[in-house]
Amino acid sequence: MGTICILLGLIIFLGSIFLGFAGASSFLNSSLAITFGITASGTETYVIVVSICAFIGLLICLNLVMHGLTYNKLSKLNRRK
Repeated sequence: MGTICILLGLIIFLGSIFLGFAGASSFLNSSLAITFGITASGTETYVIVVSICAFIGLLICLNLVMHGLTYNKLSKLNRRK
């Protein structure tokens, strides 16, 4: 169970980075980007959107990794008794 939590955290972190790239790409192709005057080659937009998604994914990843490590440690201690 703990290993599954750790792997799920890493998968969510990588998925959030890819979601950031997809979200930035769809935002630049939308009419909202034209309204704000953002060009299609907005590197700053990619960096901002991907970094926000990566930060949120990192928080979720760290939460799941810490839960997994705690579960593994408590299971190991419980088996000793």
